[in-house]
This record gives sequence, C-alpha cells and structure tokens, in this order.
Amino acid sequence: MIINHRHNDEFLELLRRNEVPIGKGIGIELDEYLRFKEASFNIILGHANVGKTYFVLYYLLCLSVKHDLKHLIYSAENTVVGMKRNLIELYLGKKIIELTENELQTAKNFIELHFNFIDSSKALTIEDFMKGVQELGNYDVLMIDPHNSFLRPKHSNAHEYDYEMATKLRLFAKKTNTTIYLCIHAATEALRKTHKEGDYEGHPMPPNMADAEGGGKWGNRADDFLVIHRYVADALNWMYTHVHVRKVKETETGGKPTPLNQGVLFKYEYGTGFTCAGINPLK
Repeated sequence: MIINHRHNDEFLELLRRNEVPIGKGIGIELDEYLRFKEASFNIILGHANVGKTYFVLYYLLCLSVKHDLKHLIYSAENTVVGMKRNLIELYLGKKIIELTENELQTAKNFIELHFNFIDSSKALTIEDFMKGVQELGNYDVLMIDPHNSFLRPKHSNAHEYDYEMATKLRLFAKKTNTTIYLCIHAATEALRKTHKEGDYEGHPMPPNMADAEGGGKWGNRADDFLVIHRYVADALNWMYTHVHVRKVKETETGGKPTPLNQGVLFKYEYGTGFTCAGINPLK
C-alpha cells in the first residue's frame, strides 16, 4: 500500500544534478512544447474534419523515422487502407499514384514494420480491448481514435464511465510502459464559440480542455493534452494546422504549454506531408 521512499531516490538525484532525461523530439519547433514520453496518457482534442487522425499519424511516423518507435492503431472512423495510404505518402513525400513499384514496396516495408492496426469491425468493451492489446505484445505507442469507440455498459452513468475509462487507460500505460494517445471530439457547444474579431472572425475557435466531449475530466487525467485545429473554411489559411499544447504534467522531462491562442503552425503540403517553419522532419 505504501510506496517505498527509496524508489524515488534516483529521480530526485537526477533533478538535483539537472540531469533528468528529456523526452524524444522530432527536430522542429514543436519539440519546445511537446516531447514523447514513455508510459504517458495523452489526450488529443479537436473539432470534426480538422485532420486530427492525419496529423497524429504524421507525428507518429516522425517518431518512427527518428527513433524507431512502433505503434498500434485502433481507429473506428478510418479504414486501414486509407491510413496506410496516408502513411506511405507521408513517408515518401509523394502521392501514391506517382510511386514506382519499388518505392511502394520500400514504403510498405517500413510502415508495416512500425505500424499495426487493430480490427475495429467488432465493438468491444474497454476491458476486453485492453486485455487483447496486452496479448499482442509490446508496442511503444497505442493510439485510440476516438474515445467513444467502445461499448458502454447499459444504464451506466456516462460521466462515471468516462472517469473509469480514463483511469484504466492511465494505469494501463504505466503498467505496460506504453504511451497512449486518445483522440476525442470537441463537444457540439464548442463549435458555437467563434472568433469575434481579427483574421478569423466568425470561424470556430480552437477548443479548450473543458470543451472535450464529457467535459474537463479528460484534462484532469491526462499527462499531456493537445488540441489540433484548422480553419477549414478559410480561403487563405485552410492548409495550416495549429497545434496547441494545453497541458504538460511534467515539464522537467521536456515540453510546456504553448502561449495562449498561439499554437505551433504546420503547413499542409498537398497530400505529401507537413512543414513546420519550412522544415519537414521526414526529409
């Protein structure tokens, strides 16, 4: 029941010597605010149709290219072939129609070595899902998209169920040393919050942690909390993805919240990836 004090001595000594290991970065501006950390439970929030899944796949691919990390993907709203196509095009920086047979095979080899996909055609409870994932062996990352993909027990209280799910996933991350990224849609009410002035007047604002479906409980439970936003109806700036880091629980290991209303900008390069301040870490 009581934690042995000696279990914390090594980390405290690293803090004293200012030698705490920093989480993994991908070599761009985002590293100042976001670092990959083992065994963490992270939330990714965004409105529908802003490209959350696409951007997360891109970020995970960067981690594979830079650090050889392996990922397990469970996505109830996207096809596996669609996600593999996105990853292949991102990896090579070319549309799939432009690839030679050798290029396609090379990309497939890399993607299939670093990404596996869970069949989402059968609805599962969160308990059965975690049991099945554990039987699959070790992965660095588990991505779940979206959070409401699982069967909720009949007559259960939605608020209590969400809290229980968040707690179970957080404990699962620690127990298995797996980093979890859980994608959540913003609540409908968040779409009604629009900019009142400036370049984006009238457009939906990036959601805050409390705008997640189910409210602020997800922010309470998360280690890191990201918001992915894009002004999809803006004729000039629709191609820019804004990444807001709303919460970093342990800044000693790297990362910090982005300034208010100022996320890290990623420019969509027409189906072949992103650049951040002109840099594509995949190249």
